[in-house]
Amino acid sequence: MRMLIDNLWDTATLSVAAGTEVSSLPVANSQIYGRSKTAAITPDGAGNSQFTFELGSLQLIDGLVLYRHWLSDLATWRVELFDGTELTGTRVYDSDTVPAVATKTLGELNWLVDTLVVSVFGNWPFKFSQCWMPPTFARSGRITISDTDARDGLHEFDRVFLGRSFQPTFNFSYGHQHQWLSAEAQRVTAAQSVFSTARPRHRRVAFSLDYLSEQERPHMSEAIRSVGITKDFFISMFPETGGRNEIEYAMSAKFVGNPALSGNFFNNFTAPIEVREA
Repeated sequence: MRMLIDNLWDTATLSVAAGTEVSSLPVANSQIYGRSKTAAITPDGAGNSQFTFELGSLQLIDGLVLYRHWLSDLATWRVELFDGTELTGTRVYDSDTVPAVATKTLGELNWLVDTLVVSVFGNWPFKFSQCWMPPTFARSGRITISDTDARDGLHEFDRVFLGRSFQPTFNFSYGHQHQWLSAEAQRVTAAQSVFSTARPRHRRVAFSLDYLSEQERPHMSEAIRSVGITKDFFISMFPETGGRNEIEYAMSAKFVGNPALSGNFFNNFTAPIEVREA
């Protein structure tokens, strides 16, 4: 499990290096929580856009997530990190050009119906892209998107998460829950017909970290203190496993309530956690 709690993106200096930023939807919107705050870039003639970020100091990074975007299933992206300002110094990480949208695994394919390469998102209203890397010190970076079939001809996204993830030594215990929730309510007529109006759905996951060590407890405690129930963060319960399993258990989230850390025996703490999609 990985949790990107301290989002370095929110304090980074951003700029568009290729394509044209939509003035009413600036890239800086990706630093603000809220689904109505989208960022959009009109790609160049070749369908490419590129934006850069610069951090205030050298930071340790192991994950970057482009969240709630509307790129096509054929889109590609590339993440590069540099240890100097303004993309100078050594390029310490390069993802190369890779697919931006995850595809179904062979076991998930609906044979004779799906094409051999089909998005795991299906009819979801949005998509997201994840890039995980070995912990790397970086000061600046560049994200390149290539997509000629994006919705409305724009490279549009809501949020970016960047930083070092919290990864417990022992994963969550058996008994975790995943649930789709909505504001839908059923109404029963006098004749006992049942009707309801479709509403947008969101996810809720609940799990327990039952084997946190004394060394991990302060990091978990600081994570809870820093975001509380007001700030969003990114969680992936099955990172880099691929397919629908990884995607359904990965999301921008908020704690439903501040988790309690309990010391149940020597050098061991437990934390029951419940988060909802944000």
